[in-house]
Amino acid sequence: MTNYNTETRRIKLIKSHSNENVQVLPFPFDIQSCKRAFTTRNIKTENMQTLISGSIRPKAGDLVLCEVTRLRQHCRIEQPNGRRSRMFVKDKIIVCYGDRYAPDQFESVVPENLGACHLVAGGGIASLMRHKSPKVKPATEIQPIGLIGDSDGQILNLKDHQTLNVYNSDDQNFVPVLMVAGSSMNAGKTTTVASLIKGLTADGYEVGAVKITGTGSGGDLWHFIDAGAKHVIDFTDAGHASTYLVKHEKLLRDYHKMINHLKSKNVDVIVVEIADGILQHETKKLLQSTDLINTTTAMYYTSGDSSSAIYGSHWLEKTGYDVMALSGVVSSNPLGVQEINQATNIPVITKKQMCEAGSGHLLFETLTNKASQLKVK
Repeated sequence: MTNYNTETRRIKLIKSHSNENVQVLPFPFDIQSCKRAFTTRNIKTENMQTLISGSIRPKAGDLVLCEVTRLRQHCRIEQPNGRRSRMFVKDKIIVCYGDRYAPDQFESVVPENLGACHLVAGGGIASLMRHKSPKVKPATEIQPIGLIGDSDGQILNLKDHQTLNVYNSDDQNFVPVLMVAGSSMNAGKTTTVASLIKGLTADGYEVGAVKITGTGSGGDLWHFIDAGAKHVIDFTDAGHASTYLVKHEKLLRDYHKMINHLKSKNVDVIVVEIADGILQHETKKLLQSTDLINTTTAMYYTSGDSSSAIYGSHWLEKTGYDVMALSGVVSSNPLGVQEINQATNIPVITKKQMCEAGSGHLLFETLTNKASQLKVK
């Protein structure tokens, strides 16, 4: 039996799949010495028992142990508790394979093997960078050591560790759903969601918040929690490290699971963030689905400028949404707001207005009235 040296001790091969040239070893390091990423938070550390290496093709959601070989864009890794830990070359990190679509950073895909690749998101996404924005440095370089498995050598994947309640929503258990979409990354979606949560919770309502698409990271979830949301989940709780390239039917099923999970918590209102811009493939297809249209009580649309605000709100209304307000980055630009007001009757709402005393009562009453009208139809 072959022996293998590690930095900590000599270990023996557990088993070998000779036909596939795949080896399964005991996990070779002290798990506490490895920096574990946010995306892996729903898998218990005690389940990480083995390391699988050799000729194997990783899948999105697979846990992987990597060594940092060159620090570039991301120099910190976000841990499950939200702490952003500084990384050093030769650090061992536990992350997930995943695809990523981020026009302001990287577009990347899960590689075909365990060869060198990139850390394309601080939340813990191992991927092969194909494109990058000129605004950022190239992605941090990492070397996968092996996929992480349980005591039987079965690869640990996020899809097998979902945390959502199994709950079938009763039509009578109606909760208004306020959707927030945007023109692009950094249009102000998360800030808008947090501001809406703050206004509602300040007026005594219990809010459930969910981010249904995007790239695994805790920043938005912590923002929602800090704003006062009672229950907060995202797509990683449905088993995805990222939602880029996930099949539409799967995303739609998981959307219903996430909404029903929050309904099971008896919240008064659910605020939903859908990531990226309305023209991004997965986002656009979701927004065009009858299921999303029929389950959305009203829409807040965010944008960075007046042109995208006017185009996006028109597209959403034509698609079938009740666009209740415009907000985001453009709301802080007086001239941009003036241009919007000349082109549409949809009000532009600022962050301050969303958080004002009484704004939550007014919003909830409006949503309830809209919901009643939809129910009658």
